[in-house]
Amino acid sequence: MAMSHRMKSSARSWQLAASALALIAFSQPAPAAPVQVDLKLVLATDVSRSIDYEEFKIEREGTAAAFADPEVLKAIQSGSLGSIAVTMFDFSSPQFDKVVVDWQIIKDKASALAFAERIRSAPRTPGRRTSVSSALQLGALLLESSEKDIVATRRAIDVSGDGPNNDGDPMTEVHEKTIAQNIVVNGLPVMDEGANGYFPDLDKYYAACVAGGRGAFVVVVHSYKDFGAAMRRKLILEISRNESQIKEALGDPGGGALLRKAAAVPGAPAVPPQVLRAAPNEFSQHCDIGGGGFGRFGGFGRF
Repeated sequence: MAMSHRMKSSARSWQLAASALALIAFSQPAPAAPVQVDLKLVLATDVSRSIDYEEFKIEREGTAAAFADPEVLKAIQSGSLGSIAVTMFDFSSPQFDKVVVDWQIIKDKASALAFAERIRSAPRTPGRRTSVSSALQLGALLLESSEKDIVATRRAIDVSGDGPNNDGDPMTEVHEKTIAQNIVVNGLPVMDEGANGYFPDLDKYYAACVAGGRGAFVVVVHSYKDFGAAMRRKLILEISRNESQIKEALGDPGGGALLRKAAAVPGAPAVPPQVLRAAPNEFSQHCDIGGGGFGRFGGFGRF
């Protein structure tokens, strides 16, 4: 009889414990659903040794000004969800790559200006050589690792820099792997003949070896003073994903309505920055200038 009483008491204890656990589980808040946006965008900025302090400041300010531009915000709000998510990192040699602005949702003037200010205040990351391959690797990692928090139908990496891949893993293999993940890579090559890092035909290199994926393109910067206008032009094309505007930009320097408005702002160059499609060319089989990845780039140590 005593045994039966103890068994019933033990059973009740287990039932109470199970009920308590169930109550605790039920009272826990459900995991937050991921935020949905039209585009997840990663900005990869070259901070290798060939880019001096003044050039770096021009790039930071030009990028910040582009996100604060009303026409860029109009492109953001023209999407079906009216918002995008953006993060930014500095790259050079792989060991120096660093996120400088974490993911932020941009959907209105306040969030756009806040993101612009975070770009302006982000300090420069120390750098050495130019590993475009590591930029694609980190960019893809940032896109994948944030999927539990932010989702989008389009994912893109923007690479801006003044030289070819001369450090890190071989470019072609990394490029193909990135594109295979349904990530679009667009480029902003800087080809200022007066700058220390000038690399002839960098536009062609970016078109063949850096940009890729559906609708990918390259916006060419021929002078650092035009960097802001080029970034603004690229963001409008990229965010709106208006194919007719991209075609106009490719065939007509005047571009579409949004691009003409962007080009009309004070300080914009008389001729809008050149736009190229990503496409194979003479660099396609030579994306690692000077003999492959892992730093084996004779004669290009300054990039």
